[in-house]
Amino acid sequence: MKNQRGSSQSMTVFIVALVTLVALAGVIIVFVTKELREREVNKKLAQEVAEYGMEMALMEIQKDPLWNQGFLNVKYRGGYYTVNMEKANDTTFSAISIGYVNNMKRRIVCTYNLANENGVLKPKRVNWE
Repeated sequence: MKNQRGSSQSMTVFIVALVTLVALAGVIIVFVTKELREREVNKKLAQEVAEYGMEMALMEIQKDPLWNQGFLNVKYRGGYYTVNMEKANDTTFSAISIGYVNNMKRRIVCTYNLANENGVLKPKRVNWE
C-alpha cells in the first residue's frame, strides 16, 4: 500500500510538472508571437515614415533644386523621420530619409542629378533604394 501511495504521489508530481511546463511553453509562444507581430508592424510603419520623409524632401527639391537643409526628427504617424542631403559632385545629390518607429528604423536613398533645362535647374531622379 505504501508503494502504491508513493508511486501515485510521484506520478501526480510528474503530471503537475508536465502541465506547468506545457502552460509555460504556451505563454512563451504567445509572448514571442506578439513581439514578432509588433516588430513587423513597426518595420512597416518605419518604412512608411521614411517614405513620407522622402516625399517631403522631394517636394522641397522640386520647389528649390538647391535645397539642402534636410529635416531633423519630424514627427509622423507614431514615429519620426530625418532627411539628410549629400552632395556627390556638382550635379549629383542624394537625399537620405530614415524613418524611426519604436526600436525599428528604415532607410531610403534617392539619388538625383540637376539638369539645366532652358536656363532652369530641374532635378532628375537617377536611383531610388
